[in-house]
Amino acid sequence: MYKIYLLLWLLLLGGCGDGAVSTPSVGLIGSRLSPTMFSNPYPQIPAQCYSETSRGTQNACQYCHTNAAYQSGLGNNNPQAGLEARIGNLQLEYAFAPYETTAPLATINHWENTLKPENLRAVVAMGIDPTAWDMRTYLRTDNWKAAYDQRPGDPKQWDAGMQSAFRLFPGLDPADLPASADGFVRSTTAKNGFFSDAQGWITGWRALNFMPYGIFTPMTGSVSGIYIRLPEKFMQHDNGSFDLAIYQQNLDLLERAIQGRLLPADGKTFVGKAQDVAVQRGLYPLGTEFAHPLHYVDVRAPGTRSRRVKEVRYMYKMQDWQPSQFRPGEKSEGTGVYGNDAQGWVDNGAGWLLAGYIEDKNGALRPQNREEMTQCIGCHSGITRTEFPTFTSGTGNTVDSTWAMPRKFAGALGWQEMNYLLYQPDPNASETAIPGKAGQGDPLNRELGKGELRYFLETVVGASLYGDMPPAVEAVLAGVIREVEGYSADWPSLDTSSAERFQQVQTLRQKLMREFTAKGEYLETDGTIKGGLLYPPERDALAAAARYRQVVVSQRYSKGKDVFPETPVTFRHFRDPAEPLTRVDGTAYQTGEMITERPIEQDNPASVTYRAGNSATQIDNTQPYPQGNYNPAYLSLLRFPLQFESTPTPAGAVKRRLDWDDIPVSVLPLNLKGMLGLPDGQGFAVMEYQGKQFLVQSGRELHTHQGVKLLEVSERYALLQQGKRLEKLELGDHTVTPHTAQSALPVLSMDELALVDLKSFRDNAALDPYRLFDAVQPEAVVVNGKLSGYRLTPGADPALFHKAGLQAGDVLLAVNGVKLESEAQAVQLLEQYEGAVQLSLTLQRGKDEINLPVNFQEFELASNAQAG
Repeated sequence: MYKIYLLLWLLLLGGCGDGAVSTPSVGLIGSRLSPTMFSNPYPQIPAQCYSETSRGTQNACQYCHTNAAYQSGLGNNNPQAGLEARIGNLQLEYAFAPYETTAPLATINHWENTLKPENLRAVVAMGIDPTAWDMRTYLRTDNWKAAYDQRPGDPKQWDAGMQSAFRLFPGLDPADLPASADGFVRSTTAKNGFFSDAQGWITGWRALNFMPYGIFTPMTGSVSGIYIRLPEKFMQHDNGSFDLAIYQQNLDLLERAIQGRLLPADGKTFVGKAQDVAVQRGLYPLGTEFAHPLHYVDVRAPGTRSRRVKEVRYMYKMQDWQPSQFRPGEKSEGTGVYGNDAQGWVDNGAGWLLAGYIEDKNGALRPQNREEMTQCIGCHSGITRTEFPTFTSGTGNTVDSTWAMPRKFAGALGWQEMNYLLYQPDPNASETAIPGKAGQGDPLNRELGKGELRYFLETVVGASLYGDMPPAVEAVLAGVIREVEGYSADWPSLDTSSAERFQQVQTLRQKLMREFTAKGEYLETDGTIKGGLLYPPERDALAAAARYRQVVVSQRYSKGKDVFPETPVTFRHFRDPAEPLTRVDGTAYQTGEMITERPIEQDNPASVTYRAGNSATQIDNTQPYPQGNYNPAYLSLLRFPLQFESTPTPAGAVKRRLDWDDIPVSVLPLNLKGMLGLPDGQGFAVMEYQGKQFLVQSGRELHTHQGVKLLEVSERYALLQQGKRLEKLELGDHTVTPHTAQSALPVLSMDELALVDLKSFRDNAALDPYRLFDAVQPEAVVVNGKLSGYRLTPGADPALFHKAGLQAGDVLLAVNGVKLESEAQAVQLLEQYEGAVQLSLTLQRGKDEINLPVNFQEFELASNAQAG
């Protein structure tokens, strides 16, 4: 029955032929396979989950096992930190449960490549000499294009519609990359695009740039590219004509929906021809596609992304999934995995098809089998019950089975190629040196108010979710964390001579790491993250790639894809010898011994936890972060607008101030129209380029000029950074006169004004400051070198401007009696604006100075009366 349903559904929605010949669509056909038939019966439990926490000082568990996305109603019904009794608290227990009482145990660690990397050296017996490999050439040899060329059908359709090993290979031609500055992937080939603009054919794909943590990072040896595409109707007006602005608007709506930032003014549906599709908080619309090339690390390449890919992954939203309709704790793990090994796809049981293509022993891409793809379901899934259950799994931190879009950087910074914090390679770096630097700071977590990397370092005390610390990172820490520099001790090397000494050192390392981040010394003086914490020396990156290539040539992916020079210390036993961890049979591990299995509950065969893991992680739930290390509510979302960690000023030190006179004036064709300053040089600037104004936040790149970043703002200047060069933009001198272009501005009817709800706008703007510029475009008025006010002209929505009683050319001199003579008073204005019922604006209109009251409550009452 399930096969017939899926077949009929895909016959209706499947793609057509390749354009040359019309080929009837053939529905996707899969079969079911029990995971107990796999060599590793539990591939959905990643190797990281079997690692130790060093008596709770290293809590990597929280990055998957959290309640926050569920509690926030963000596309997740899988709380895993104690909120649901049937799931348990996976930050506190290694509660690996078997599928049923007669199934193999889940507490046995089958990830041999990670646990025992020395076993991979058996490839020498295959006549392979890894020391002879030229890894630089290997990483710079493209294997993506050859796989893409084997994809039949129309690349604009999600399904090629005909039987092929590459049927669900994403229709993203690597020849069309990198994406343009706005993130859209354009092609010079007409068949790849839905419509064209001045720059080329719009393929529908758009690049995502997001904040990584602990899994696919340069230090882990794997880095991502992420691309999203929505169905054709999201690119069209309701009359069927294509429009890039419509598509941008729908993508921005989706971003806010996934990140829980929807505003009342956003409406209930998407726009254009997609107006029949509801915008749902935390959920993607049907037909959403993700393409995810997973690259090797090449520190000489943009974003450290090599030409060669380890894998190309794909997701397609095929069915509606409403997480609130399914009770937490009822995952269908243990039922058959539905998929097709020959075509490399599986059903994740929560609305998505997942497909994957990985290197064969010669380095060419091949479809992944179901055991390999079940690893993906482990992270990308949710809880669903159907008549014919399909294998489900998932974590507590994903939003509608995804990781990247929730952590996308806001605005233009997030709509570009994944670049790992604006990585800037150093062409002169030796193969043993730090290979480059970051061009971006540490973005603040929405709830914690701390930088994402800072929080990771403080709670994991490692470079990845394994809690490992590569030698290159150890060297950075040892060079900075020293007692003579004001730390409580020197950074200690790990000491495995005894369990007691090991735990003492790990506790000290956590304490010192928190001192290190509190001092802001994980940042450079310009606020960017220290490159040595993010990017491995070239020699280390090549060695990691060679270790992984041993997995490739032996095709042992089912035994683990993460390979270390030696077994990570977090897989060894350093618990108190008086309370040792035991094996399944009850025998105790000795100090330093490798942990290959964990004990299980065996008391009551009738219990639902019978034969499930029952050992503690040793994370202390009575010591929550920041005093301890327990956090059941970690939410992996960033603040909006983006804010970044700043480098604290040392006690007694005089903070460095820029000497503006020594900074050259920028020659870029930009005009500085106005600014809003916040503490520490942070803030916003309104710039003009080719007659159009735009808003940019400090720390972000200008969308008009790639590689140029707004570094700071002051009362008079905006500081730009272009590579290592600093330039300034200066406000021009203006006199307070009526605006000459007033007559050219639109005139609004009384009917149009009546439809404007200024109270709603005020509430929305409090959540999203960018919306202020829908109403008004301010231009600083400087007289004799001093700020005297802001000239006001209508923004993108002139109705809001006129409804407030403003006229083009008005100059705002004061708000509630506070004169606008400095940026400090502008900040005071913002404080008064928040939650105010009425504001009194002092304006210069022509030659007259007038007071204009704006009563938000009256607007609300009038709006309600009209609605009633």
